[in-house]
Amino acid sequence: MAKKPTEPTPENIARLVTSDADKAKAEKWFTRARDLGAKRQFDYAIEYYVNGLEFWPDAVEEACKALHGCAVARKQTGGKKPGLKDTMTRSINDKDPKKAFLNALWLFGKDPDNAAFVEAVTKNAGKVRAEDAGFWAAGMFHKVLDSTSKATAKQLQSLVTLLEELGDRAAARGETEFGVEAYRVAVEVVSLWRRRLPKDQNPETLLKHISTKLTILKGAYEKGDSFRESVADSEGQRDLHDKHRSVQGDDRMDQLIERAEAEFREDSDTPTSIKAYVELLTKRERDDDETKAIGVLTGAFERLGDYRWKQSADDLRMKQLVRKVRAAAKSGDAESVKKARIALLRVELAIYEERAEKYPTDLKLKFELGIRQFNAGRFDEAIPMLQAARADLKNRAACGMYLGRCFFRKNYQEQAISALQDAISTHGKNDDDLGKNMHYWLARAQEGGGDFAGAKKTYGDILQADYNFRDVRARLDGLQVQE
Repeated sequence: MAKKPTEPTPENIARLVTSDADKAKAEKWFTRARDLGAKRQFDYAIEYYVNGLEFWPDAVEEACKALHGCAVARKQTGGKKPGLKDTMTRSINDKDPKKAFLNALWLFGKDPDNAAFVEAVTKNAGKVRAEDAGFWAAGMFHKVLDSTSKATAKQLQSLVTLLEELGDRAAARGETEFGVEAYRVAVEVVSLWRRRLPKDQNPETLLKHISTKLTILKGAYEKGDSFRESVADSEGQRDLHDKHRSVQGDDRMDQLIERAEAEFREDSDTPTSIKAYVELLTKRERDDDETKAIGVLTGAFERLGDYRWKQSADDLRMKQLVRKVRAAAKSGDAESVKKARIALLRVELAIYEERAEKYPTDLKLKFELGIRQFNAGRFDEAIPMLQAARADLKNRAACGMYLGRCFFRKNYQEQAISALQDAISTHGKNDDDLGKNMHYWLARAQEGGGDFAGAKKTYGDILQADYNFRDVRARLDGLQVQE
């Protein structure tokens, strides 16, 4: 008897495979797209990213994320949304799923907050089995639905279904880690559905169903078991499986690294060989391996001139320094902690200053740099950086809090109060960490500006949400003594 179309088979669960030749073609488009994006020619950059994704649909780090960055920057600089003619000529329901995927990406690039476009990217990525792109797009779809109060049950159901299908295919392929992540996000979407539409009973059933799948697969993942491990019938399959396991014996990992290094030395300028070697070097989070990876990435940047390799090297440097801060904190030596944090901050400042200069329209980078400038006490530099970053709605509230704190530290209490009140209004939540911190600094600014009645009320609001938050009780008691 023939199998049903929905029944998992090797053919319908297999990932899309992109040849090295096609990846090389795609890289040419991506390189040009990055240059155009840096020059603020966002429309052209989006076109080039989409053209490259035709050759390599699963290029998330190389193209999808950068395309989204261009889309956001284009929108913030007044870029127009696609018109009726665009949606008709670039059908997201084309019979060819790959063409529909590329059309959806193009439209998403011109209107990144449009739920229909990002849903189409997610759906069509799944149809062509571009699984990494599908998971990335599902994350974008989740953010869009989470950021609007108009998300419908149909949209939420669609996202849950797409994530469940991603998880099912991953589980059938033996990609337990990927499957766990897909199911986990699906559970988060169901939770969002329950909060937004509390009278809808469908999420309750779905939550039990997907949570069961998540529990089963997570159990297999934590034991290190997988379908692929049980059916591996060749050394190549075993290598592929082992590369994606999070827990690996040292001898086996040394063997995988040695093979990846040999492949890298044969073709050190191909992005796939660079990434494969670096990924294995960084898997165990060992300083010596990571330092070697930094050398590989730095060399790739110097040879190829592609800035993303330097970004990856710098990310590793920051990661190593963060670990040193944690190790110092565990030791309990306050002086060691201070020195480790200063070393980290110095490196972060240099890195984010360079990145913000390289990508002047990237508001997330401005936000990250502004925080580091604040932490370094460089308030006059941090204020304009955070003011610019505030245009990104995702970080608007956090920017407002840091702006308020900058003004507070400069003793501009009126400006601090205004920035913090705006941030509180934007955030709309009082009982999470960000909400409580914004109220705390508002109260401090009110107290510093002489508005003791306002400070007492704000401190009182914090106590109602968290009685033990910071030094709120002591400050409130101090204000009452002054009366």
